Amino acid sequence: MGSGLRPDGDRSRARQNRAVQLAGREGNELELAVLGYQFPEVELDPWDSNWLLIGVRAVTPQGSWEVVDPCLTTWEAKRLVGWLVRAVGHAAEADPLQFTEPNLTVTAAAAPADPARVQLGFGLALELRPPWAGAVTGGDDLHVDLDVGRGEVARAAAALLGDLVRFPERGDPPIL
Repeated sequence: MGSGLRPDGDRSRARQNRAVQLAGREGNELELAVLGYQFPEVELDPWDSNWLLIGVRAVTPQGSWEVVDPCLTTWEAKRLVGWLVRAVGHAAEADPLQFTEPNLTVTAAAAPADPARVQLGFGLALELRPPWAGAVTGGDDLHVDLDVGRGEVARAAAALLGDLVRFPERGDPPIL
């Protein structure tokens, strides 16, 4: 993450975890980085051993912020990789993506006049919102909309997949 945000204060390791880095044509930016397991000592529990600490850095006209939250599991992060790859190829057909924790939602749409671009939307709620969001936006979610090149989205998906190699699924998958 840009400033090296890390829950345990280890700034050098945080710089190695640059997963999803997207900068939109309109000036908005979003970074999502896998910083580690929420419970590194738990290895066999289907849920607790697979929660990931996700670092988020956002830049919008309303302001900028960074936060760390366990908002994705290992399998959800892997699902996000596949979703980003599909959005690169068929953004108009990508259903909104939601996760167990309702903190993050992701949408995609084809850019109207440029087939080389895609419009991504990241809904940030609850713990992923900046402290000032309620006063500024008044809504439940803060949306970071990005008009980005398809190649940039593909690189972000590949980087996230690279982070997941270091943080694989542990234990048996939960029964959903």
